[in-house]
Amino acid sequence: MHENSLLYFLKFSLFIGAFIYLIFFSNNFIYAQNEFESTEENLNVTKSKSHEGFVVPFSASNTDRKNPVIHTFEMPKDVSWILGIENNMTYNNSSEAKTIIKLMENKPSEKFIELAMFEQNEKFWVAVNTNESGYIRVHERDTDGWSRDEPIMVGHANNQGLTITNGKRIVIDRLSLDGFSLGSIGIYGKDDIDSPINTLDGYLSFDLLYGNPRDSPLYFLPIIMLVLVGGLIFYLLKIKKRDHDNE
Repeated sequence: MHENSLLYFLKFSLFIGAFIYLIFFSNNFIYAQNEFESTEENLNVTKSKSHEGFVVPFSASNTDRKNPVIHTFEMPKDVSWILGIENNMTYNNSSEAKTIIKLMENKPSEKFIELAMFEQNEKFWVAVNTNESGYIRVHERDTDGWSRDEPIMVGHANNQGLTITNGKRIVIDRLSLDGFSLGSIGIYGKDDIDSPINTLDGYLSFDLLYGNPRDSPLYFLPIIMLVLVGGLIFYLLKIKKRDHDNE
């Protein structure tokens, strides 16, 4: 089991490392901050050639499923992409306090990927919805399911399927969705408008890397080098954000 987990980690690190050249060594890197309109509030968005990040305030988890906060990308991400999600929110003391994140294709497609993070016992689930199979939970863990210390990673490539880590281990490995074109991300927490609030403070941060891994020279480096470098990518993004905020 330990060897299989290590192998999965190495595979996912290869997927991550292939993007590093695009983000940190491209002459076309641009770091800009704008405000995008969402369903309920403004999100701080950062962009570069192959990266888009945004921060969602805790109030997004207090919206209901019919009125989520939605960030829509200008162009769908349909070749290869990796999304890092960091949950830095303070939750209400309730067994049902949670955050639901939906990664959606553009309409008329009904395809989406759903992540649920609960406060109590760090319950976590992953579900997918496709036109062919409908809504299916493909992973569920009632305790110790996600981590506040490490980002949740969601990656998809047309030739590799869907891979998800919960911040501690790989929970979905190369699940085929027959392609997935990421068009928008929705966030909510309430089952209905009269449900108790879920969160009291904090924020969710999203960092999306996208493009074709074969466009990067790092794709051809030995896997061990990609593993060593791949773990730095979101740390470096944090440093860039911090430096930008201090300017």
